[in-house]
Amino acid sequence: MKKIMLFGLMFLTLLLLFLMSHWFVYFSLVKFFGVKTVLTKNVIAGILIVLGGSFFVSTFLSHVRDNVFSRGYYFSAGVWVGMLVNLLLFFAITWGILFVGSKINFVPNKMFLAILAIIAAVIYSAYGVFNAFNPKVTSLNVAIDGLPKAWIGKKIVQISDVHLGHVYRADYLTQVVNKINALNPEVVVITGDLFDGTDGNIDSFLAPINKINAPIFFSMGNHETYLGLDNVYAAIGKTKITPLRDSLQVIDGLQFIGIDYPLRGEARDITKIIPKMENWDQFSPSILLMHEPLQIENAKKVGISLQLSGHTHKGQLFPFGLITSLIFGGYDYGFKREGSYAIYTSSGLGGWGPPMRTEHGSEIVEITLR
Repeated sequence: MKKIMLFGLMFLTLLLLFLMSHWFVYFSLVKFFGVKTVLTKNVIAGILIVLGGSFFVSTFLSHVRDNVFSRGYYFSAGVWVGMLVNLLLFFAITWGILFVGSKINFVPNKMFLAILAIIAAVIYSAYGVFNAFNPKVTSLNVAIDGLPKAWIGKKIVQISDVHLGHVYRADYLTQVVNKINALNPEVVVITGDLFDGTDGNIDSFLAPINKINAPIFFSMGNHETYLGLDNVYAAIGKTKITPLRDSLQVIDGLQFIGIDYPLRGEARDITKIIPKMENWDQFSPSILLMHEPLQIENAKKVGISLQLSGHTHKGQLFPFGLITSLIFGGYDYGFKREGSYAIYTSSGLGGWGPPMRTEHGSEIVEITLR
């Protein structure tokens, strides 16, 4: 009951913030453009109500029926949510300029500033959409103690948070697969959230994955639990992907370990899970695939060489990266080394909600082992 109440409280809080965001945009437009007539105010309010409601309506429709219309509507509603965040940002800057101006006896033209803010929000949003669908390759060299000679100079490619579904589909995955194959990796790892929370035919999204010219290991993320693990692993079972469900695989002396994402209310301690795995060797080099960048100290205790994670999207939209950094203690993005242990948290390939990335672009991670 407490969990249900907590979930309800969180939902109501987010809903209130969503409504307040639309009210702030309405208030700003009315003030900046000096709107006086009731009719014009009602038109602005009506447009914002329709745009805000589209997020909920399109989410419902996309789960009822998967077709071109529902996908297009869902995409458009997602773009609006991203645009809303950017409008809040640039309108806040505008109010800040007006406030400072009032203190120094300089009164800028409110309408001109508002037009600049709207143009900036549109351009920034377009940049974010471009970022979301044009993944870049992030390359790094990682030294691993005791690395077998067979792995020296070899590459591992990590992808995470693809979120295949209504927005990111087989054509996007084909683009990703072509880029992966061009890197010529020894192994490809997927660190969760391969799927989004769609109710469509997920088999069709996965077809391009079989064209990857390397073994593929997969560990699940939170969105796999939303979709239903039976559906997810049934689809994965038709591909060349090897799921690592609290298990490991050894290739030429290098251990690849996958940890399941905890189910609702479940507490998971990798210091108890990993040592029980068949063929586990604490003194052999190991790569841990775990969706969230958590249990850092526990990973060190069991002798993990390199942890690969995702989940955070690096906040996806500015300024939410500041929040993910606080939540995950600075492990929310990028590479960090602490003694013989290292971790890389990817910003991910796809996205959740708005098909937009203004914090960091989509990425394919190319790791050369040393």
